[in-house]
Amino acid sequence: MSSLEPDQTDTTTKPVRPPSLTRDIVTTGVFTALYFVVMAIVGQLSALIPILQVLAPFYIPILCGIPFMLFLTRVHRFGMITAMGWIIGLLLMLTNAAILALILGLVLAPLADWIAHTGKYRRWSLLVVSYILVGEISIGMVGLLFFQRQAVLNRIGQHHDAAWVAQIAHLTPPWMLYVMIGELAVGAIIGAFLGRGIFRKHYRYLAPTSAQPGGPAQP
Repeated sequence: MSSLEPDQTDTTTKPVRPPSLTRDIVTTGVFTALYFVVMAIVGQLSALIPILQVLAPFYIPILCGIPFMLFLTRVHRFGMITAMGWIIGLLLMLTNAAILALILGLVLAPLADWIAHTGKYRRWSLLVVSYILVGEISIGMVGLLFFQRQAVLNRIGQHHDAAWVAQIAHLTPPWMLYVMIGELAVGAIIGAFLGRGIFRKHYRYLAPTSAQPGGPAQP
């Protein structure tokens, strides 16, 4: 019987046990909270000047990509990304009265999870697409500005003067919604690469051209 090569593992004698469901639930909860806190802190920049409110869909997913990409290194089963997206949508609805965010979360989160799952959470291109979809959930925060425009502008007017409201109205013509969706996608791509760069050692498990079986190795 031939001996194993140095870089091989005898899986017949050392079976790898999948992470427990309890651990995955805790992991999902911790990273969801971290993701939301980063989103909330970075989102405060939009309170400085109106143009930053319009650019928020671009710069928020850049920094949110850091905790999300670290989270992906710990995803082993379908449902973790789904749960995170649903919770984010719910939190956005509760804190911003953005029912659209909850609806997007219910739809986009499972889709993002499924896409990442098709590559067994090892294909980089699919992980990036997954993050883009999760990131698009937050477009629900500004979507109502285009669908219930006057009501949202009136609400903004309760916290800012008329000049601020006028600038927001000027900077957000109807077609700006599509621009913001594009901003968010570009920001998510940058955020994904930023997160991968910061946690480079955790992404050594990525599959090459063809997907390999198994989930990401624990760091």
